[in-house]
Amino acid sequence: MSAVQDLFAQGSHAFADEDYEEALNFYSKALEINSTHAEVFLKRSATYQKLGKDQEAYNDALKALALIKEKPSADVTVEAKAQLRKGVAAFHIQDYATAKVALEECQRLSPEQRTLASWIRKNEQELAKLPPAVAPTTLAPVSAAVETPVSSPVVSDSPASTPVPAPLTPATHRVRHEWYQNDTYVTISVFIKNAKKENVDIIFTDNALSVSVKMPTGSDYSLELDPLSHKVIPGESKYEVLSTKIEIQLKKELYALKWGALEGDDTNAGSMATVAGGVTPAYPTSSKKAKNWDALEKEAAKEEEKADGDKALNQLFAQIYKDADDNTKRAMMKSFTESNGTCLSTNWDEVGKGTVETRPPEGMIAKKYNS
Repeated sequence: MSAVQDLFAQGSHAFADEDYEEALNFYSKALEINSTHAEVFLKRSATYQKLGKDQEAYNDALKALALIKEKPSADVTVEAKAQLRKGVAAFHIQDYATAKVALEECQRLSPEQRTLASWIRKNEQELAKLPPAVAPTTLAPVSAAVETPVSSPVVSDSPASTPVPAPLTPATHRVRHEWYQNDTYVTISVFIKNAKKENVDIIFTDNALSVSVKMPTGSDYSLELDPLSHKVIPGESKYEVLSTKIEIQLKKELYALKWGALEGDDTNAGSMATVAGGVTPAYPTSSKKAKNWDALEKEAAKEEEKADGDKALNQLFAQIYKDADDNTKRAMMKSFTESNGTCLSTNWDEVGKGTVETRPPEGMIAKKYNS
């Protein structure tokens, strides 16, 4: 594996772990070594998007497209992915005319691209909000952005004439989301308070999730998980808008498959541990480094064994008492009662001589109870 491939792989692992700063670092190092890899530019563009750096995301999408056009491939899906990435990035910098051209080009090349339909619909909704005089009547000038050289990308044709809509809220900056799972569902909680159901738009596909929310503050929140690390069943997935959060349930296509990541490649997938009559869940986390819940479960089991050990000891004493002669039983009862449970003796010759004193464990003090 070359240095670029190794850095790309490390970046992809960091991206899957939602450590976007680390992913950005790996992708940037890869491009320092070789700046002709369109796929690395596309992944770095997606990473910039996650970090809320929309202009940088757009610029990287343009660079990827320029590289792809220099060496056209028979596989048009490569260019289609780049056009989709450009369209999404243009949408986030509110250049909806450019986004429209890119998304339509993606549709022409490869209409089955994941989340394409939802992005076209979102973009059309934003274009519809523009006054008729501002909405683009021709798309020819914008298409020049597709051919723009890497060194001087065109962001927008007429930014001054376009009214500024509600700002997008970078997901990683202002809104927290966590996820957990059981055998059947992956549950994602997006912590937005007082969101209205009519302002929440969620689209499920078999391997992607698109979340758009008009927040109470007036800004727009967007969460795009594309691709999900594993396939889901869109028709059986659902969501609920609550007062403190939006809860999304993705129905797993493969029952009891334990997801090691929410998005991207998942090299840590395994089987969910189950118990009789129920499901043992993987607990929610937004941490960049996952906790080892299996190890914690083993610790809990050890604590339970300790409790079982005390029970076994009591059973042993009960067995001794049951099989003992009368003097031994008298010694056990007298020593345990008079010492307030701190001493247990089977020697009647010693216990019968007098009162058995209370002997608390070292470091503790015996106190009389006043009724």
